[in-house]
Amino acid sequence: MTTENTFQERQQQFIKAEQVAHQQYNQLAFWRLVWFVGSIIVVWLLIRIDQQLGAAVSLLIGLAGFLFLLKKHQSIRNERNLNHHLAFVNQDEVARLKRQYLRPESGDQFANPTHFYSGDLDVFGKHSLFRLLNRTHTYEGQNRLASWLQTPAGPDAVRLRQLASVELKTKLDWRQQVEALAYSEETITRSPEALVKWATADVPPLPAYLNSVRFLFPAITLGLFVAWLMGYLPGLAVLLALAVHGGVLSQTSARAKEVSEQTFEISAALRSFRSLFQHAEQLKGEALRLQAIGEALKSTDQLASEAIGQLSQLTEGLNYRRNPYFYLLFGIVTLWDVHYLFRLERWRNEHGPHLSRWFDALGELEALNSLAGFSYAHPTYATPDIIDGQFILDIKSAAHPLLPPDRSVANSLALTGNGQTILITGSNMSGKSTFLRTVGANVVLALAGAVVSAEGFVCSPVRVFTSMRTQDSLEESTSSFYAELKRLQTLISLSKQPTARLPVLYFLDEILKGTNSADRHRGAEALIRQLHRTTASGFVSTHDLELGQLTDSSDFVRNYHFQSDLHNGELLFDYKLRNGICESFNASQLMQAIGIEIDALQK
Repeated sequence: MTTENTFQERQQQFIKAEQVAHQQYNQLAFWRLVWFVGSIIVVWLLIRIDQQLGAAVSLLIGLAGFLFLLKKHQSIRNERNLNHHLAFVNQDEVARLKRQYLRPESGDQFANPTHFYSGDLDVFGKHSLFRLLNRTHTYEGQNRLASWLQTPAGPDAVRLRQLASVELKTKLDWRQQVEALAYSEETITRSPEALVKWATADVPPLPAYLNSVRFLFPAITLGLFVAWLMGYLPGLAVLLALAVHGGVLSQTSARAKEVSEQTFEISAALRSFRSLFQHAEQLKGEALRLQAIGEALKSTDQLASEAIGQLSQLTEGLNYRRNPYFYLLFGIVTLWDVHYLFRLERWRNEHGPHLSRWFDALGELEALNSLAGFSYAHPTYATPDIIDGQFILDIKSAAHPLLPPDRSVANSLALTGNGQTILITGSNMSGKSTFLRTVGANVVLALAGAVVSAEGFVCSPVRVFTSMRTQDSLEESTSSFYAELKRLQTLISLSKQPTARLPVLYFLDEILKGTNSADRHRGAEALIRQLHRTTASGFVSTHDLELGQLTDSSDFVRNYHFQSDLHNGELLFDYKLRNGICESFNASQLMQAIGIEIDALQK
């Protein structure tokens, strides 16, 4: 069975489960109403026949039964929603196989126009590597995955991610459950920075006397209220007591407001975080990174899920103060702020230092889940072999990962040693740029710890650099040619850094295309020779056939090409990489096709 069939079957399975749960939900809603109305009628009848004790017992039974049905109703609703999200997860997986994306997250917030390669290799954006891999939902998870794609890792880190991904790959139910649980609350994508800041802030403790008066004063006020009801005291005594409460609350109102602002946005998500942490804690992994994550999800004597559950209740309780009616009728009377500030302070002292670590661990687990999900969906993709030492790049039947597998063409190539250049010539639209992006994108995936779109892939740790989509800038008064020069200046600077650092793997598309042919040739040849004297190796695509003559005098340049064929007036491309310099170009045919009279010049 193909992975697409697996996802489709699971989608239908969860749709059916959702429908069953929804039917149960509607049925229980009806019986809840029947129970409620029936209880009211029974109590009313018992009161009518002067059976006060029976009425009281019936009221208690009715209330208990209603609360039981309410809890059951909520449980069925959660089950229905979970199955709905699981169905969507599988629908999304089917779409990804066709390189279509149902989730809106594109990673645009991580895009950096000055990054060494992310713009040219479509790391972020509407049709990007991030979108293809992303199965994260939390703020930390998305940031962790984005950082892996932007910052190539060393061999040890890559191997640890690969081992964790291989183990998670087989846990399909567990992995999809993580995603479905995260869908239950939209605010789970918000940054926990304010919450972490509150948890780790160095603030003075609350005055000790408040710990006593928060119980004593409400008790006294309640006694005064009862005495007033019985006619023993004037109402002024109760008002004075409430005024005292107001004075006590004024000493904590600023801190209560600050804590409320720091916790309010994420307080709703904490319930979902509790479920996510609880699900993560159930994972008993053998891989070192999974074991490390498991250890990180613990405090001194409590699991992260338990502590987060407590924090969820506390922040939700404190934020009731934001309702003015609740605060006036109940908050002042009970000294609500003081109670919750003390409880939150105790939680902060016990668990505050661990909170950031818990979010980081969950984020890493989500990122690893993304790698595992990508691997599971593409069982034919190769696990890269990352080799430290002399530079090597050996790819076998590699295709572009962002193209649907049935539309991509695979090519093979090997590049070994520092200071080497692969020169690629070819006609327009023959596949030069796509090939550069194919190699570059797969290198980025490999050094992030993911599988690659190839039958075999061996790569050294490198610093990837591209110059492929340089554009002019009206804001900076920069032409596209000067923008390319600035980009190449960055490459030269990068390649001159100490040789102890990782070598540079560069991808230069249509090099120096913004100037005349003579200057383009001289500049390109000079750059290639200059890069040869460094540890940098890479790929250069060009229409300049004279550059191909470098192989006659230099053993560090190798020629490959793509070609097109004209058959019955139609241009045909096979997108296959071939040895040597291209000898056929199609620019004239393309210009004639749009109506430019090329033949007239020859008459």
